[in-house]
Amino acid sequence: MYHPESHNEKEYFLRIRRVLAYIQENLSDDLSLEKLSGIACFSPFHFQKIFSQYVGESPKQYIMRLRLERIAHHLKLYPALSISDASFQCGFASPSTFIRAFKKAYGTTPEVFRSLSFDEISKIGTLNPNKSKSFDIDPAEFWSMNLTNEEGGRFPSPMDIGVKTVRSLNIAFIESHLGDADAIPNAFRQLMRWAGPRDLVNGETQFIGFLLDMPFFTDFDKCRFRACITVPGEIAVSKEMGFTKIPDGRYASYYLKGTIQHVFRSLISFRHGWLEQSGYQIAGISGFELYAENPATRPYESIRREIFIPVMPA
Repeated sequence: MYHPESHNEKEYFLRIRRVLAYIQENLSDDLSLEKLSGIACFSPFHFQKIFSQYVGESPKQYIMRLRLERIAHHLKLYPALSISDASFQCGFASPSTFIRAFKKAYGTTPEVFRSLSFDEISKIGTLNPNKSKSFDIDPAEFWSMNLTNEEGGRFPSPMDIGVKTVRSLNIAFIESHLGDADAIPNAFRQLMRWAGPRDLVNGETQFIGFLLDMPFFTDFDKCRFRACITVPGEIAVSKEMGFTKIPDGRYASYYLKGTIQHVFRSLISFRHGWLEQSGYQIAGISGFELYAENPATRPYESIRREIFIPVMPA
């Protein structure tokens, strides 16, 4: 993503960031050019130009990619979910439009895609080779990747994974991308510059990292990350920030230390070592991690954190 420098560029960037947050929260709804340009306070013509400059994709391309990635996840995670329901839930009003778009992106129909192994999917995906030096897992191999015995021993065993009921959390956040090795601490430092002067950080504050994408169908440098703090209630936030809620529900959880690579590798272990035998299935694509310390002031990899993955009965 483009990084602004001048005052005007920063203002434009904040407007686009506001649109990106809106898209994330309303991906299944009408996301017309007129609606999005209105949120950004640009004319439709200038909005398309500025959005493409900052995001690297046109609004239409960005929305289409997110919708198709979400459907691809749903097709593999929820075998009982019909393809028409999956497409409708992800914002496609026309089945024919969805099927054409899916086939263009993945080279096959949704029906065939659902039956493919992850190894086969890795060979038909449209992802470019991952060029990020800070990440060593090919996105298309994410869920199917096998761990060595040594690697598996570093991650939680099934006995260390439990299911908890989590109450709803109000969070203020700033969004970033994971392609930069310093993305997570930098995002929390920016969050602290906003929250500290407003007395929003105290002994009760929880520091949370929210993973919006997984490196399965999403290139790592496009995986979005939200640096979050809990807040007492619904609050007004400045233009560079966002406010949302982590919904209450049941979450599988375990503890971990290490880099973001270790987090993703632990999810492979979770998927193959616990989930398949647990009687649960994943209830949502996005999960979060709760930090024992503030990532703005401590090295990310040294912080003990609890990983939360939404689950429901299989």
